[in-house]
Parts: sequence; C-alpha cells; structure tokens
Amino acid sequence: MTSEAPEEISPAMERRRRIRQEVIASILDAARAIMREEGVAALNLREVARRVGMRPQSLAEYFPSKADMYDTLFGIAIQLMREGDDRALAEHGPDWERVRAWFENRLTFAEDHPELYHLALDLPVPGFVPSDENKRAVRELLESARRGLAEVIEAGVMESGMSPERAFDILLTARHGIVAERIGKGTVVPDRSARFDDLIPDVIAVYRAAWGRGARPFRPGGEGDAGG
Repeated sequence: MTSEAPEEISPAMERRRRIRQEVIASILDAARAIMREEGVAALNLREVARRVGMRPQSLAEYFPSKADMYDTLFGIAIQLMREGDDRALAEHGPDWERVRAWFENRLTFAEDHPELYHLALDLPVPGFVPSDENKRAVRELLESARRGLAEVIEAGVMESGMSPERAFDILLTARHGIVAERIGKGTVVPDRSARFDDLIPDVIAVYRAAWGRGARPFRPGGEGDAGG
C-alpha cells in the first residue's frame, strides 16, 4: 500500500494564504487597539472594519461574529501565557528562581498585552464563552504550571506542608493579585500601581521563608502556632 504524496501548494495558493494571514493580523491589531482604548467589552466590528478600510460584509468573511474574534484573541492570549510559563520551566531548574520567573513572566505579559490579559483572566465580556479548543488550552496551561511546581516540591526545595495542588492554588492567587494591582488601577490611582513594580522578589522571599527547605511546616485548617 503506497502512501499518497502531500498536496503541492502552488505559488499562487501560497500568495493568497499569506495575504489572508496579513489581513487577519491587521484586523486583530485593530480589534486589540479598540480594546486597549475603550475596554475589552467595547469591541465593535463596524469600527474594526472602518479602521482596516474594509466593509463590514467583507470583515464577516474573516470573522463571522464578534464572538469568533474574541475567541481568536483569547487563544492568542493563552498561547502567549503558555510561552511565558514554558520559558520559566526551560530556563530554571526546580527551584525558587523558577517560581519567581513564573510570577514575572505573567506580569510582563499583562503589561505588554493588557487587553489580552483582561480578556483571558477577567472574562469581562457578557455572554462570551471560549471554544472547547481554547478551554482545553487553558486546562493544559494550568496542568503544565502544576507540574512545574510539583517538580520544585519533589526536589525538596519547597516544603509547604500541604498538597501540591493547594500550594499551587495559593501561589496562583498571589500572582493574580499582584498583576491585578499592577495593571488594574494605573488609570485611576497611578501612584498605587507603581508600588507593585518590584513586589515580586519580596513576595517570593516571604514564601521562601515560610515554605523553604527546613522551614517549620504549615498546618492547614487553622492548626499551628497559637502564639509565642
């Protein structure tokens, strides 16, 4: 049984594919600009079409609905976050530097792409539900991060006194809080957001003091030192 040869792509087909990708990139750039300027939920397809010099009917050939556009942008956000997490895993062994990089990479993503961060992490669009494919990507993102933290625990570097899942949820909440404070209040209370620029090293130092090798184990459920 012979295998079929791959379909050959002609230069004309490749040119059309490249042009379509360039048009899609322009559309998404315009959409993201609107989201940054007016808020994630303010995305308007007619305004996107106007900015790229396209009729709304032509825009629909690329994105039939606003939900399709949001879902594409959501997927881009998850991919960029995954790349940041993967860098933390690849560049650092199972140690506290990996945890620090995991915090810092997400803050960098949020500062560089605030509209994507809000779309993916805050879900500010009423009625928008990510596609099954993107939901799967979110699960894979979280599972990869959990594995990375589990390696730190297995190496004996982190001794939280609780399950890896519980420790991960605590760190995840702390990271989200730092990012939210850093980028969420900048337009309302500018001086407040600046306070969080260099907070990550101190947060990691606090966790390291509590959960580092040789630290006194934490006992969940309120059990632990009652004083003195």
